Amino acid sequence: MQNLKVFKNLSVLYAEDDSELREITEKTLELLVGKVYSVSDGMEALAIFETHPVDVVILDIHMESVSGIEVANKIRKNNHKTPIIIVSGSVETQDLLAACKLNLVDYIQKPIEFNSLINVLSTTIDQLQSNGLMLTKINDSVSYDYFAKSLIKEGEAVSLTKNEINAMELLLSRRGQVITYDTFFHVFDEEMSDGALKNLILRIRKKMGDDSNIRNLAKIGYSII
Repeated sequence: MQNLKVFKNLSVLYAEDDSELREITEKTLELLVGKVYSVSDGMEALAIFETHPVDVVILDIHMESVSGIEVANKIRKNNHKTPIIIVSGSVETQDLLAACKLNLVDYIQKPIEFNSLINVLSTTIDQLQSNGLMLTKINDSVSYDYFAKSLIKEGEAVSLTKNEINAMELLLSRRGQVITYDTFFHVFDEEMSDGALKNLILRIRKKMGDDSNIRNLAKIGYSII
């Protein structure tokens, strides 16, 4: 069993179309993890996953617009490592067969019990670590530690602000891709100007000590290589 403190480093995307169940589980998740993106359907879940740094995905299997299985399938087309948990009110053979093909962390029944949530999050941490998703190498001297939410530069931890963390994790979640300015603005809790974003990226570059890994595409956005 993991130390519960490590859960605070996780950001969780949770999709459930039953508003009462969603509210109960959302409140429980907020006690355990650092960030919860709670949505009511599959389309919203996909939109959040594409625009926000998400460590873990928890999906209700049956939702009206796009089912949890469909959301998981779409995620798995380009992402084979992010842990996905499917939740269902009943265990049906057809659902189990579909879920087994998606490299899931678990398939659990709802309502989600507290101990079940603890157990599945512990398994998730183990999977993130085994997949190398909790410490990501940026270059020969700098890595990003998802547990500590800090840069590791030549073996020493370099602290980051909340916005720097959000920007860093967004860049790493789409490594090699250009992240538009608008997408960046969606991950911050407060409004931010173009100039403030530029200064934020500059601070991250200085903390890294080598800005060659973060590239700017003029008038479009940033990427990390």
